[in-house]
Order: sequence, then structure tokens, then C-alpha cells
Amino acid sequence: MHSDASNDSAQDFYRGLGAHYDAITRVQDYARWARLYRDLLERHAVPGRRLLDVGCGTGKSALELARLGFTVTGVDLSPEMIEAARHKDGADQVVFVTADARSLPALGTFDAVVTMGEPLTYLPGEEQLARVFPGVRRSLRAGGLFLFDLPTAGFQDRAAARQTIDETDGMVVLTRGRPADPTAHTTELTVDLFTATGRADTWSRVQERARLHWFAPQRVTELLTAHGFAVEHVYGLYDGELMEQADQDLHRKYFVLARALPPAGHADA
Repeated sequence: MHSDASNDSAQDFYRGLGAHYDAITRVQDYARWARLYRDLLERHAVPGRRLLDVGCGTGKSALELARLGFTVTGVDLSPEMIEAARHKDGADQVVFVTADARSLPALGTFDAVVTMGEPLTYLPGEEQLARVFPGVRRSLRAGGLFLFDLPTAGFQDRAAARQTIDETDGMVVLTRGRPADPTAHTTELTVDLFTATGRADTWSRVQERARLHWFAPQRVTELLTAHGFAVEHVYGLYDGELMEQADQDLHRKYFVLARALPPAGHADA
């Protein structure tokens, strides 16, 4: 599937790191996030169990959602990550497809579309974000739900000043942020991955960079409305707990829950 050149930084980022993505993100509790997504979908009366996971990475979220009873199709821009997903236990229960979120192929009609773990933050600006929404709307039945998360402005600014070192046997990951555009809460992320070669204390190094963008909730709502959605709620996440309202300074991320409206002149499906 052709990918958009304006998102090459994200594709390159995961081309270099994709083989080690599961090790790098091993502390992330995907089972917990999948349950949170399921609970939000059920709270808002998801009309069925067919689900499209856009930006599924190596399949951690898609596989967990399948274990929770959804019939799942997973889509990601990275061929390397999709290939890793297809080799995991339970992968025969999920359809995995390599595709760009801004040009989704016809994969069927779904009751819910989710985007978990903030992959949309790699998109460089509102115009690129808006290109995601028509394909998602075409993939949803009328009344279906679109649930996704994005970083808050406060988290972006804190990430721009953060450096972390993650060291395990045979792997060291150095992550550094810097402000790329403080007025827009844009962060440049640099990841240096060192892996032991097994030869006389020598290590290989991969360095990748990506820009992470912030989107104002009001603009996200306006863009969704323009593409056939009604935003039902915007939740926040603070200290691992879901908040009924999102605080752009304090919270870690925010969740947008939108419902697909029927096309003009058509009754609900």
C-alpha cells in the first residue's frame, strides 16, 4: 500500500526500531488499555463487535481486543510491524493489513474503529489529520463509534524536556526530547537503540527521529464534525485513571469518542 511522503518520518522511525518495538514497549500494559477501550465503547453502546484497529503496530492492541470478544482487523503503515504481528500467538484470529491511515482500503463495514497509543501524533498538521477521517467514516456503519487518543499539550511540553535510559540484558534505549515548535507544542523525539552483537562486548547502534504533534481538542471536534461524525465525549487520562473531562495542562492524554452519522437523506442503519 502506498504511503504518503509527508509521513515518511514515522515510517522510517519504525523501520529502524520495529524489530525491537515489543522489547522497547514491554512495560506498557496493553491488556489494560484494551479493557479501557472496550469499556468506553460499551459505555457508549457500540452497535456490534466488528472492530478496525488503525495504527495497530505489532498487533498488541489488536490481539488483546480479539481476546475481549471483538472480530478485529488491524492496519498499520509499517510492513515490518505488520509482519511481526502476523507471527504472534493468536494472530490467526486477526486480519492484519499494511495500509496508511489517510488512505484506508475497503476492508468491510465495522461497528467500531479505534486508534490506540497516539499514532496520529506523527501526522504533521491538521490537514494530514483530517485526511484520516473520511476513510474511517467509510469503514464505519452509521451509528458506529470512532475512539482514539492523543497527547495533551502539557504532556508534549514535558516530553520535550525529558530524557530516559532503559537498560536490559543486551539492549539499551536512550530517548531524548526537545522542543521543535514550542508555540505549537511540537516535540522532536530522538531514540538511540544499542543492541549487543554477541562479539567481544561490541554493540550496534540505530538512531531514529520523529516529530510528535499536538492537536487542539476543539479543532479535532470541528474536523470530525466536517467529516460526518458527532463527538459524544472527550475524556482525560491522569495518573493512569480515566477522567470525565480532559485537562490539557495536567493530563497525560485525551480520548475522543465520536459517532458516525448517517449520510444526509438516509435513515440510521
